Amino acid sequence: MWQTLTGQRQMETIRGMLALPFENRSFVFSYVLVLGAHTLITKTLLLWALFFAAAPWSGAEAAAALACGCMACAVTAACRGMCRKGRTVLAILWSAGILAVLLLARQTTAVLAAAAVSLFAAGLYLAFADAYDFYDAKAKKKKIRHFSRTGSVFVYLARYMTSNKSYLVNTAGLCGIAWFLPLLFGELQGPDMFPLGLAILTLNTPVCTLLSADPDLEQALRALPGQAGRFCRRYGLFIFAVNLMPAMIYLCSWQLGRGGTGFGHVGAAVLFPLQSAVLSAALEWKHPIRGWKTESDLWHHPRKYLVPLIMLVIAAGIGICPWLH
Repeated sequence: MWQTLTGQRQMETIRGMLALPFENRSFVFSYVLVLGAHTLITKTLLLWALFFAAAPWSGAEAAAALACGCMACAVTAACRGMCRKGRTVLAILWSAGILAVLLLARQTTAVLAAAAVSLFAAGLYLAFADAYDFYDAKAKKKKIRHFSRTGSVFVYLARYMTSNKSYLVNTAGLCGIAWFLPLLFGELQGPDMFPLGLAILTLNTPVCTLLSADPDLEQALRALPGQAGRFCRRYGLFIFAVNLMPAMIYLCSWQLGRGGTGFGHVGAAVLFPLQSAVLSAALEWKHPIRGWKTESDLWHHPRKYLVPLIMLVIAAGIGICPWLH
């Protein structure tokens, strides 16, 4: 929901809607309702289906899950408005309070009560919110001054990544996961878990969908001769450099927490990001994602799991076969 509200394409859409006459309260509730329904149907519904298929759910538990989903969409929209007005601390405290209740309260009635209260509070805030709180006029491409006669693909990719906070947040989140994965794997018994962690850390969707996110760039690259190999090689190296950071953090955390790392672990920490970068760059060039409407649709496309799934299969083979260690 947050990705949908803050997406660049969504800013262009809402700018066109705000140019037409509208009634403020009706616009705000309609806008949040449509985006919330889109998020629940396209993102959360599949997750609910998996959980409902895995174990039997009572009617109260299903109602609590639905209430939490609706509440999360409404609270996200309200927190977006708070952040736009400089009340970021209040939005963080509100979100932390909801998370604390969900984690600490094990009773369905308590979760339902917390969801109902938060949903009412979000609706009350949105009733007095301004429609322009959802439009960020500053979310535009900044003008860049070029000081060299020849362009650099690496400079462009680095600038592209730093221009969007979601790219940085996703990479930082993977680095945090890399630090805690050895602690999680320490409680599991069975095959070697080190390669599985490296495979999980290849799931950096925003970096691997650069051409899909910018159709104009893709069209320009395909129109120029010789750009396929030139761009894809540098793009693959860029993905490798980004994926190498969490892999190295994972290697260091594994050594500090469990020890016993050797040249094989170091080689795997380099080869897994390299292989995933090659596959991601080739997949993005050969089969870019089409027909997406919001950045959230792009980043949650099923194609994002293809490369990590291949790496998980390789990691499982390495973990099961002792002669591959």
